[in-house]
Amino acid sequence: MHTDQAERVQAAFAAYKGGRVNLAYDLYRQLADEGNAESQIFTAWMLSQGVGCTRDEAQAAIYYERAAALGHPAGCFYFGRWLTKSGEHAQAYACYAKGAQAKHLPSMFRVGYSLARGKGVNVDLRDAYTMLKAAASRGHAYALREMALQDLRGGRGLLWIPIGLLEFLLALCWGIAVSMFNKDTDLLRG
Repeated sequence: MHTDQAERVQAAFAAYKGGRVNLAYDLYRQLADEGNAESQIFTAWMLSQGVGCTRDEAQAAIYYERAAALGHPAGCFYFGRWLTKSGEHAQAYACYAKGAQAKHLPSMFRVGYSLARGKGVNVDLRDAYTMLKAAASRGHAYALREMALQDLRGGRGLLWIPIGLLEFLLALCWGIAVSMFNKDTDLLRG
């Protein structure tokens, strides 16, 4: 990122933090239109929530898609979430997989979840557990929960059912603990 662009990103962030959301939106959108992936993601979020602008889900999706096309892991995740909401699970899975390759934690969870539930891809519990375990080992609360639910259903065999109950309680406690200290964390993004 060029010095000028970095300064403009800082100005947009300062405007947002200072409550000048209309100015922040204008600054982020200009940066997004210039190809800044982080600004594309933030612009998309602002559009999806109607922060500093009129709410526009379709326009938000365009900016998420642009960030994903640039290979930004969070852009891949958020565009994948939009595709999931639109029922386009196979395309969403491809976005999540791209984000997961970059070790983006919420994307890793979504790949495991998709594999476990057959969302856009054939069910593959072995690969699902591998991805969910990788995300859970980094503290992802929903990955812990999904592993527990799969074990409670007997996904790894009958002997894992009681372990699934313990895993579920652990996931619940972990999710509560994390949310008490930081609700805006990738550990709770899914």
